[in-house]
Amino acid sequence: MNYRLKSYIVLCVASFLCAAGVTLFVWQQVPASASIWLEVKWFILIALPAELMAVYVDREGGCFISPAYAIYWAAACVLGPMPAIVCVAVTGSLATVIRFVSFLILRRIDSALKSDTVSVNNGTTGRCFAALSGWFTNQMRIAASVWPPHTSDWTVVFILLQCISGLVLFVGPAGLAYHYVGGNYLLSPSPHFNVLTNFVLPFIALVTVSILMDLLGIIVALTVITISENASIREVILKARLSAVEMFLPLVKPQLFSVVVGISLAYLYAQLHLLGFAIAVAPVIALRDFFNQWVAERDAYVDTITTLATYMQHYHPYTRGHLKRVADMSERLARELRLPVESIRFIGTAGLLHDIGKIGVSEEILDKTSKLSDEEWAKIREHPVKGAEIISHLEFLEGIVDWIRYHHKWYDGSGYPDTKGNATIPMEALIIATVDAFDAMTDDRELTLGWKCDSCGYVPEGDSRPEFCPICGAEKRRRYREPKSLDEAIDELRRGAGSQFHPMVVKAFLTMIERDGVHANV
Repeated sequence: MNYRLKSYIVLCVASFLCAAGVTLFVWQQVPASASIWLEVKWFILIALPAELMAVYVDREGGCFISPAYAIYWAAACVLGPMPAIVCVAVTGSLATVIRFVSFLILRRIDSALKSDTVSVNNGTTGRCFAALSGWFTNQMRIAASVWPPHTSDWTVVFILLQCISGLVLFVGPAGLAYHYVGGNYLLSPSPHFNVLTNFVLPFIALVTVSILMDLLGIIVALTVITISENASIREVILKARLSAVEMFLPLVKPQLFSVVVGISLAYLYAQLHLLGFAIAVAPVIALRDFFNQWVAERDAYVDTITTLATYMQHYHPYTRGHLKRVADMSERLARELRLPVESIRFIGTAGLLHDIGKIGVSEEILDKTSKLSDEEWAKIREHPVKGAEIISHLEFLEGIVDWIRYHHKWYDGSGYPDTKGNATIPMEALIIATVDAFDAMTDDRELTLGWKCDSCGYVPEGDSRPEFCPICGAEKRRRYREPKSLDEAIDELRRGAGSQFHPMVVKAFLTMIERDGVHANV
């Protein structure tokens, strides 16, 4: 059993024990009346399909957001924390079992289709099968996203524990916050009930605690998993902090929409009971559609970046390793300099696309081995502006336009292009400039972990690093510059600090390289 799987099991057991402790404390502090328990089933009935409509946020990390969150919040302020805990425990258990069964059924269907034992026509039966298969596929993906490595059927027990514990810790402390801030449970409000002080403000406290508990769970999980990979304390803190923020910040907008739906659902149910649920169906479906649209926009953003980078790599194959290294080292350097989280999130993208303007430069110029003419240099110097123009047409990348435009601008104001008016050079551009220069000065065969031909995909045996691919003849490095050793490149950075490069950026870069090497965690 590997360390990652052991860490996952430890997390499941620890979270279950914490959830059991929270449940016991809530039971003692805020007992629920017998009549309230009859209402729990209605919340379960509406929360279960909403839980099954969860939408991916991070497929690789198994992170998804569910419209059921709004229903859980409504249950906590309508019924109380203990009934809400029962609601999420039952709903989470049923949803996990349904997903697991769907996973098994779809696996059998796929196996039957591959063996041609099932035939599907294009009529009504075919359309029904396609719809059913699509639903099963979605449930399988949700189930598979939370499956740990080296899975077997017994792991469903730990997934069930994780799901129940996560939901209980998501709702239980939040329900206590609602109670202690002065919230009234809407099915049995006090005679002096005030909507603002006894409902709205406590509901905001409930949501705040709930989201913070969710964030805390992410941080703890990432910390334990990172420690299991034998990382240093500093790496653990940096990775947990950045990853948590990267996962948490994108969820702020969807969570705000969930707050509106949750507060509306609670009030409607308190006033109209089951009719209130019927009215609330539309907002819940709208919430799910909002999540889908948001994820689709984010995926379009990622696909656009991938398309642009892929196009650049095919146009100039030698840039593949260069672009990836500049992206990775720029992100690490931004963390080293403790830049704002938004800068850290997007500087890798800027590093990947910083040379996109070179698609407008002739390959003959870029690969020329003799001295370039003034006209040819002028063409090359246009690529930062051209790259910025390309990126400026993409609204979600407008924040990195100047990073790409000025990545060849010197710290002392030299370089190209000319700054507009009193425009300042962004720190992110200075970071990319430093990393780009370092990588360009060194032999990419020395910096690349593994040799692979970017043109035909050939991989040599052993540790061989040929200058030319023996299959297609493609050259692995740039032809127009003689590479320097790592020590020579570092000396060039030191000499350029204060003129070409920002002194603080160079200092941080050298510290990072000395401590972690060119490649992190290797």
